[in-house]
Amino acid sequence: MRERLSKTRLRDIKLNDAIDLFSDMVKSRPFPSIVDFNRLLSAIVKLKKYDVVISLGKKMEVLGIRNDLYTFNIVINCFCCCFQVSLALSILGKMLKLGYEPDRVTIGSLVNGFCRRNRVSDAVSLVDKMVEIGYKPDIVAYNAIIDSLCKTKRVNDAFDFFKEIERKGIRPNVVTYTALVNGLCNSSRWSDAARLLSDMIKKKITPNVITYSALLDAFVKNGKVLEAKELFEEMVRMSIDPDIVTYSSLINGLCLHDRIDEANQMFDLMVSKGCLADVVSYNTLINGFCKAKRVEDGMKLFREMSQRGLVSNTVTYNTLIQGFFQAGDVDKAQEFFSQMDFFGISPDIWTYNILLGGLCDNGELEKALVIFEDMQKREMDLDIVTYTTVIRGMCKTGKVEEAWSLFCSLSLKGLKPDIVTYTTMMSGLCTKGLLHEVEALYTKMKQEGLMKNDCTLSDGDITLSAELIKKMLSCGYAPSLLKDIKSGVCKKALSLL
Repeated sequence: MRERLSKTRLRDIKLNDAIDLFSDMVKSRPFPSIVDFNRLLSAIVKLKKYDVVISLGKKMEVLGIRNDLYTFNIVINCFCCCFQVSLALSILGKMLKLGYEPDRVTIGSLVNGFCRRNRVSDAVSLVDKMVEIGYKPDIVAYNAIIDSLCKTKRVNDAFDFFKEIERKGIRPNVVTYTALVNGLCNSSRWSDAARLLSDMIKKKITPNVITYSALLDAFVKNGKVLEAKELFEEMVRMSIDPDIVTYSSLINGLCLHDRIDEANQMFDLMVSKGCLADVVSYNTLINGFCKAKRVEDGMKLFREMSQRGLVSNTVTYNTLIQGFFQAGDVDKAQEFFSQMDFFGISPDIWTYNILLGGLCDNGELEKALVIFEDMQKREMDLDIVTYTTVIRGMCKTGKVEEAWSLFCSLSLKGLKPDIVTYTTMMSGLCTKGLLHEVEALYTKMKQEGLMKNDCTLSDGDITLSAELIKKMLSCGYAPSLLKDIKSGVCKKALSLL
């Protein structure tokens, strides 16, 4: 049994073997020490089988095996991980009655438990009470509260709490700052995050790769690729090795801003530094090449993935299928789609939407309709994008009556048209001179709340507005839509004509 309880054996233990070992331990006389039981319970915790640990803990209690502080901490942590904070508190009460003093691990587990349940105010109250009766929680407990506040978009509250603990003389660490930087970045307050990073360095708290990656990702998402690259270079100067998340964020940002060759260089640098590219980073660069209409370069990466033993996923295939369609290579797109089943990759609804859209955009409506009919027969869970794609294809080839019939059936299918569906259908009706139907759809679109209060379309739909206005003007119409769409959005839309 001693050998079975060794660190080496417990490190890779399977759950069934752990339960068998526990059974043998409770049968032996005298019982093994509580240290041995704790070691086994800790191994099961690493398997994330918290309910099993709780059950075994109860058996130990029934058998009269006395817990120590370490055992109580394990059980409290498991209850918290199972979102049963009230039961964890009852264990704390039992601990105190038996004369055990809670330590930082105890308090940290309970704080985490409250935060997991989004009960941050209870976590703060617990910490305050512990301080009142003489216990000193460490920065880990405070970090959990700050992180929870940030993750629930309460960044201002997190900052207030941060300042409060500083006033109490508790020194924040890199984890504290990283949680705040993450929170600010996720709230699009990247300039505040940059200032916090500077403050952190001034206080001689060295940022880690997570801190830098969060800020770098925020720069990228705000279109500040130059700043992101400068931050990357600063990381390297400070001897902080970028990880896969850092590289992927920067590669993604460069791709989003059509700097595909720089993205490719960054990808090569990542590999040369021994940071192994994963499927996500390959997909990001493949997508960049496809959007730049360099699908063959995307295919080179696809083949490289296979050579390195990485398995392509649905996203990889979706990206390349769309890339082939955008390059006008319909046959290659269809061939690539047919390979999915052969390689055991399941197409999702986005795969089919890309296939339908690609066929429609390349003058292959009839093929698209065959696939669409097959999807319906197989009772696939079609979404509004699927129907909008087919409606657009029908309108584009003059089959407006069929498109109108499909549009009118949407409510029977439990689907609500979005602004793209409406504008697509209105554009098709306009080409057939069906002004009454266009006006009726426009009124319904407003009633559905798809327009702003001043009847303007959102900025994201300006291109749609421009296309629709152009279609109406070409047909000699100026309905109420042209009167309603006004202000800056109208000017922007008209500028695209």
